[in-house]
This record gives sequence, C-alpha cells and structure tokens, in this order.
Amino acid sequence: MGGLAAGEVASKITKDTISKALKKNAESSVPFERILRDAFESANAKVREALVENPSARGMGSTCVVLAFKDSDFYIAYVGDSRIYLFRNQHLKQITRDHSYVEELFLRGLITAEEKIDHPYKSSITRYIGHADKIDVDITSGPLSNDDIFLLCSDGLSGEVTDNLIEEVFKSTPEMKDGVEKLIELALENGGNDNISAIAVKVEKKKPGFFKKLFSW
Repeated sequence: MGGLAAGEVASKITKDTISKALKKNAESSVPFERILRDAFESANAKVREALVENPSARGMGSTCVVLAFKDSDFYIAYVGDSRIYLFRNQHLKQITRDHSYVEELFLRGLITAEEKIDHPYKSSITRYIGHADKIDVDITSGPLSNDDIFLLCSDGLSGEVTDNLIEEVFKSTPEMKDGVEKLIELALENGGNDNISAIAVKVEKKKPGFFKKLFSW
C-alpha cells in the first residue's frame, strides 16, 4: 500500500512469507485451501510484528493476490483491492472481489456500478495484510482450461483501464507480452495515478498436465 508508511516493507514481507510457505508445502497432503490460508495468516502476523518493532510505520500494510496451480486446478486467495481476472473463451471475468468500502456500498445496492468509478472513497479498503490480528482471506478454485489467461494486477491498472478495454486488448493482441505492455501504456495514458503492477499467466495444455507461461511488469 504505497500511500501509507512502509508499504514496500509490508509487501516484501508478504511476498517472501507466502512464497516460502507454498514452496515448503508443495507436496503436502494438507488441503491446499488450508495451506493458502495458513500462509496468509503467517504473513499477516509477520507484518504485525514488524509494526510493533517500528511504531512510526503505523498503518503499514499490503494488499495481496495469489494465483497457484495444483494438478489441473487453479487456486486464488486474496485480500484488498488488487485483482485477478480470467480471460477464457474470448471473455474477461473478474475472479476476485474488491475488499473496499465502495464495493460494500455497491453490494448493498447503495450506489451504482457507474458511481463506483469516481467515488471519493474508492481507495478505502476494508481488508489487507497487517490490518488486524485476525485476517479474513477469500479463497476460490476451479478447473484449468487450455489457453486460459490470468491477469493479476494492482488498482493502479484496474483503476485506470476498464474491464471492457482489458478484454479488448487480450482479444486483439496475440502475444501476451505485448498485451501486458499495452495495458500498462493505457494505464499511464489514463493518468497513471498509482503504482501499476501486472502479471499475466497463460495456460497451455501439455500432457500429462499444464504448462504455465508468465509475463510480468
């Protein structure tokens, strides 16, 4: 969370902790949802510990989205307003749901989808790593399909480029690398008012499983 103190510290702790946990438990028989939940809880605890050691970094935290693959399924775990999209059969779908004040208003029917775009509190998030001692992680999963493209991005991208435009870019750009670069360019052209991060992963069917091709920015 770049707008608050030591956001880069919180994000590094989160990344390192979750990556280590997933690698350590790669061959574990524990249900994968449990492994993901434990990894998030561990990252949250470490960020909270870092905050105690550095009180001047009050409000330190990080949003987090994780895309993982096991056998022929995908798993997604997340907190905050960073997003994961799935581009499948020429259609884009947002898999995650923003943990934000504005999203809560929308779900309650108090504002419209159009009002979400320029709402004065659209950057106010309700869940993130480091927010509280307990963390509520959303996890979903599903089967992989050949040619699936997953896009993981910060709100610096999704806040500047509409879902319809993201879909059009993937439809019209055969090379995933070029597609991600185009999305970054569009976000910058539309204001570039926040940190822009994007990772795209394409799934290609290869016996006996799947091969994942990744491009990040």
